[in-house]
Amino acid sequence: MPQSQVYINQSAGVIGELFDKSPNRAQPFILRSVDAANNVFGRAFTVVLGEDGVAQAGGTGAFAGFLINPKAHASFGTAAGGPLAPTLTLANETVADILNMGSLFVALPAPAAIGDLVVYNTTTGVLATVVPAGPIPVGFAFAHAKVDRYNVTAAGIAVITVTDVPVTP
Repeated sequence: MPQSQVYINQSAGVIGELFDKSPNRAQPFILRSVDAANNVFGRAFTVVLGEDGVAQAGGTGAFAGFLINPKAHASFGTAAGGPLAPTLTLANETVADILNMGSLFVALPAPAAIGDLVVYNTTTGVLATVVPAGPIPVGFAFAHAKVDRYNVTAAGIAVITVTDVPVTP
């Protein structure tokens, strides 16, 4: 069958991958979340209180950054799908890179506009956005990031830029 449509936009990147070659800062952390199912690439992590070099998904401690580099880790599949099932989740006690400055691809659960601020659920690390100067919902914290490229018209992949400068909206 001949080609019938030419797409103008390229597909987005992989969640947790860097967006470009701009300056970035990341450091290794041991993942130790309350629920290892929340150790998902592109989610927000905080430093576990009293444990240097240990981070958890969500949390209320010092902001560590976003879990990145999914292609640097072996995938062991899922319990339901077997050893070859795709996954963006890592086990607890895995050493992984967490980015606190740079641009990356993340999953957002709702539409977002360029300039919206990124917040995260303090229980799971799942991201959401708020308009600049808007209130942060209960159970969420500021993720030191904003939507930087491409308006997102529905739940899906977005590009955010993270800065470790402690600015509160």
